[in-house]
Amino acid sequence: MRLAWHDARPLAPTQFPDYEQAHIARAARGEAVLGFACLARCALVGAFEDPCRALRLSYIGDRFPVVRRLTGGGSLSLDPDTLVAVLALPAGPYATMAPDTLMSALAAPFLAAIRGCGIDAAFTAPNDIVVAGRKVASVFARRDAGVVLFEAVIPLALDVEELLKTLRLPLEKLSEQGLLAARQRFAPLFTLVPDLPSGALCARIAAETAQALGLAPHRESPPLLSETSRAAAEDRPAADVQAFLKTPGGVLYLDVWLDPRALIREARFTGGVACLDGDLLARLQASLVATDVTEAESTLGRALGGVPPDIVGVEAADIVYLGHLCAARFHVGRRLGLAAATQISVFSPDRAASGETLLGAIDAVLLPYCAKPTWCKWRHRDGCPECGQCAVGEAYGLARARNLMVVTITRYEHLRAVLADLRDRGARAFLGVCCTDFFLKRDYAFIEAGVPAVFLDIGGDTCYTLRQEEAAYAGRFEAEAFVDARLLGRLLDWRDRLAAADATTGVAGVEDQSPRPSLGS
Repeated sequence: MRLAWHDARPLAPTQFPDYEQAHIARAARGEAVLGFACLARCALVGAFEDPCRALRLSYIGDRFPVVRRLTGGGSLSLDPDTLVAVLALPAGPYATMAPDTLMSALAAPFLAAIRGCGIDAAFTAPNDIVVAGRKVASVFARRDAGVVLFEAVIPLALDVEELLKTLRLPLEKLSEQGLLAARQRFAPLFTLVPDLPSGALCARIAAETAQALGLAPHRESPPLLSETSRAAAEDRPAADVQAFLKTPGGVLYLDVWLDPRALIREARFTGGVACLDGDLLARLQASLVATDVTEAESTLGRALGGVPPDIVGVEAADIVYLGHLCAARFHVGRRLGLAAATQISVFSPDRAASGETLLGAIDAVLLPYCAKPTWCKWRHRDGCPECGQCAVGEAYGLARARNLMVVTITRYEHLRAVLADLRDRGARAFLGVCCTDFFLKRDYAFIEAGVPAVFLDIGGDTCYTLRQEEAAYAGRFEAEAFVDARLLGRLLDWRDRLAAADATTGVAGVEDQSPRPSLGS
């Protein structure tokens, strides 16, 4: 058996799905094939990504196409200076390998080829090749129907500004300093080896791959291709319930749409996770259909059947806990009369506390300075005179009426100090107002403190929507976000009832009990 391979060829982005399928078809016939392509400007979406969450579609517009690849992992911003390698082969010994082992094993020849260019690179889980902490390449994989598809994306040169504008991430401000910091996160090959011929790199990768597979390399012509339609964002109503969980393998989302009886009409898992089983998430989604949303956790547990999911860095308990979070959000939303349970989420470091337990235990309220009016002299200071002219003042009044500690977070370092103080005081839980983007990017601060929380999502212009995170962390953000003081008040009213019931009977009333996480979740 031999490894058929071909040199890099330019591709229209809409030809890439057919390029992948051509490789898979040959692998299904028992062949091993490796090809290289350089795509015109495009956004290459991961197999399980939601383009609305992954990309800045308002920026992309009609500038360039969005194309979905077959492998999982994060979305990418590509241009003709990016080399994309596609390897397909019969699964053989890779069929039963653990996901992280498979990624490392198939990345090894690519790593060897890069090191052969004089670059001291290393593989870093879950899917990166790096040098001195800077990303050189990303790798992705998928296996089904007896075939393994492995892809490596290697920037030869990189337009970091375009990348920041294209990907919908918690971005640094697009200033000269921000771009300089972002450029330090990447190491395009031409910046490391300016005179590196891409053809020589392809040949080196092919030789290393053939040697690792025990095959003889055979150069051939690339396949003939047709074009497919670009991947468009799905036009559907917002989910009735959403939940997300940050894992070592990436952020995984679960969105569900309900019928009037609270039965799940449709469910969808999305995220930049490296799920090697291309059908796993679809099977889990199907298992939830026609299920009561409050049973999502147990349903997912049965569907997984105790078998570890074929996802790098994601455990079965993570997926099951997502079902619990959806059920808990639905319960909170129903109790508060919300049409969609998307504004409130819970954070339990050990995943053991129910939503009601956390609500009844709230000892403090943390508010962001960006929700104070820009004209307010207290905007960048902790405290509030409650002048009656903004929602933050209402929030202060609600907290103080209950003798709760209330703090305006003025910068990121202040947040960490306040969280440490809450931990040292033995705070049972706090109510925090912040945007989801902030929590996802700075979740380690909350994890480090270990204090449970109920979060109320902030509205309006945030530093993430305006790409001014660095200014916000330093306390210099000048736009105004929005605190829903009415909803915050309803949460605190519920907190009072739960605390009173707990003080009287030791447990919350039956009508207030939300689903509790299963043991082991």
